[in-house]
Amino acid sequence: MSRLTVLGTGDSTALDYWNSGYLITGLSGQRLAIDAGFTIKYALRERGMCLAALDAVFITHLHGDHVHGLERIGYESRYGYGKRVKLHGTAEILHKLWHECLFGTMGYSSSGQNSLSDFFEPVVVEDQAFRFDGVNFRLFPTPHTAGKDSFGLVLNDKLIVTADTRCMPWLAEDRSSRPIIHDCSLYRGNPAHATLWELKEQYPETVRRRLWAVHYGDDIEQYRAEIERDFAGVAFQGQEFAL
Repeated sequence: MSRLTVLGTGDSTALDYWNSGYLITGLSGQRLAIDAGFTIKYALRERGMCLAALDAVFITHLHGDHVHGLERIGYESRYGYGKRVKLHGTAEILHKLWHECLFGTMGYSSSGQNSLSDFFEPVVVEDQAFRFDGVNFRLFPTPHTAGKDSFGLVLNDKLIVTADTRCMPWLAEDRSSRPIIHDCSLYRGNPAHATLWELKEQYPETVRRRLWAVHYGDDIEQYRAEIERDFAGVAFQGQEFAL
């Protein structure tokens, strides 16, 4: 059975939790990471794996706590494991990822000048959908940072993963039974992330009861009881969802 495993639950400031991200295990056992922040190696080790376990990565948006682990994945895969991991993303995200993020550290190596395809197998996501090892991925744009593309995912039409986002009106109207792993900032007035208080104000109880809070800070224990009372709960590292 295909499944999603929560690799990390922390926001960009967290020290006690790895960067928020997920691991998809497909029908034949292939593995795809959703995002790869700078703590990706620690998160995989906690699950008994190393970077060699990854077959693919999907990038939701270009922030460090979601992409800075790609340098390690690229170098170790190329020079240590002799393979290229598939790198899924929209055309704009893949272009900016290389030219505005990775080129500065990976553009040149002992092999000379490099391109993104020297380290990864780029897979451009078209029509906001793709399929990986029997799992269907449907993208939806999220309101996160002005001028920056950002996407959440619906997996097999069974699970919603928002990645980084503000509250979304369409989700407030969702009447399905699908679990939701949702961005939940614990900082009031956060301009780029849905806050705990906004989630309670803008989503009805039918949505909140399906919502697992993720991308939180080290002070999560101060809010755990409140979240467990009003929502499905606090997402935790190692938690699994069947797809």
